[in-house]
Amino acid sequence: MATKKDLVEAHAFSKRRLITAFVSGAPGGREVEPVRPGRVLIGGIALSVLLLAGAAIAGFLIGRPNSAWLEQGSFVISKETGERYVVLRGGDDPLLQRVPNYLSAQLLLGEPELTANRVSDTYIREVALGPDLGIDGAPTLPAAGDLIDDGWTACTAADTGIKLTLTEDPDIAELRQSAFLVSSGGSVWLVAPSPTGSGYRLELPADPTTADVIAGRLGFDATSTAPKVPEEWLNLFPRGAALDEDSFGLTDIGSPVAYEGAETDLSRFSVGDLVRTPSRSYLLGPDGPIPLSEFAAVVYDSVGSPAEDLDEDLRATLAASSYPGEWPSDTPASDEGVDMCAVLHPGVGGEAAEVRLAGTPRGEAAATGIRPKSHEVAVAPSGGAYVRAGADEAATDGTPYVIDTKALKYQLVGPDVALSIGYGDSAAPVVPNTWLEFFQEGRSLSVNAARRVPEDAPATAGPEE
Repeated sequence: MATKKDLVEAHAFSKRRLITAFVSGAPGGREVEPVRPGRVLIGGIALSVLLLAGAAIAGFLIGRPNSAWLEQGSFVISKETGERYVVLRGGDDPLLQRVPNYLSAQLLLGEPELTANRVSDTYIREVALGPDLGIDGAPTLPAAGDLIDDGWTACTAADTGIKLTLTEDPDIAELRQSAFLVSSGGSVWLVAPSPTGSGYRLELPADPTTADVIAGRLGFDATSTAPKVPEEWLNLFPRGAALDEDSFGLTDIGSPVAYEGAETDLSRFSVGDLVRTPSRSYLLGPDGPIPLSEFAAVVYDSVGSPAEDLDEDLRATLAASSYPGEWPSDTPASDEGVDMCAVLHPGVGGEAAEVRLAGTPRGEAAATGIRPKSHEVAVAPSGGAYVRAGADEAATDGTPYVIDTKALKYQLVGPDVALSIGYGDSAAPVVPNTWLEFFQEGRSLSVNAARRVPEDAPATAGPEE
């Protein structure tokens, strides 16, 4: 058993070995020097400084815009606020001028497609700022591809207002052989298609008995039952000649008939008589028999002399037609449906606009729920129109307007405005002014309005100078 002395010597031996291991160095006699902590600290600080400097330089170089943003004709948008500016004066002393909307910038710069220079306010504030320009409240206009040039509809019903709709494909049925009998403005009217399909409003005689005779022969009930419609809707159809005797344009009524070379004996007839042969009806005019259409014969038989029958076809030199050409050829079918509509086909290529009858509207086209003496206008989403407002239905040219999706109309003033707003390649069809009256008036759009100077001011004048 080890003595206390042995244990003390063993402990001392272990202590000497441990000390020798710590101070002897690496195996083979090679010493490993300890790393100095100051060197690591200095290197870290240097690397941080380099990184921060690089970031600052990169931010400075990236944030500063190209100098082209201050060239004349530039369009600038603030990165931070979204405010818009135009540069009408560039060069060594550029001037920025704030505008309220994109359309104002188009008008001022004369370009339909603008490339925006997005610049930080830091650099915008370094440039001189001129007076504000532009048209407050100028609209966001539809793209040229979204313009609705055809198929406008206006529908109504008895004791109902008017619903005017602009959509690309209206869900409605055009009527080519039908007519409406309506009451408006104290008169009774027949709205009927002409031989070409265009609709016309034809006034019936003021005498109720005569008017009822015409209505009855056309398949309608008494005129007192005709639905009452708004005058604004009725006026969408051009006015044709009234359904009365004067519209036949006869002279010398009552004079004896004496047609040179006539093979049919007409000695018992007088000018103004209506004769009916097995093939058709004729009105005896002062210069010869006038062949009548089926519709014209029904009208004259109601307002003039009653028809007399001839057993043979009439053989005589015929006179030129004298009754109105806008009257229907055949007797139209009576349409007594609930809804009555007008469909507009604007005039293009120097032609006048055309309005046709239609019925059975579906969806937004119907006037359901529209109060009497009121109207609503619906424009397809993102849609609108670029048209010329004609003075009447026969006009082939007119004042240019743009209609936006909010159903507001804006007059274009100046020959280059349409080009500046992107409609340079779009034909502006002619629309009768009676249709444009349904749209509320917006601001006039012109270069001078965008410059905020009078319309008669010189083109180069403006507050930017």
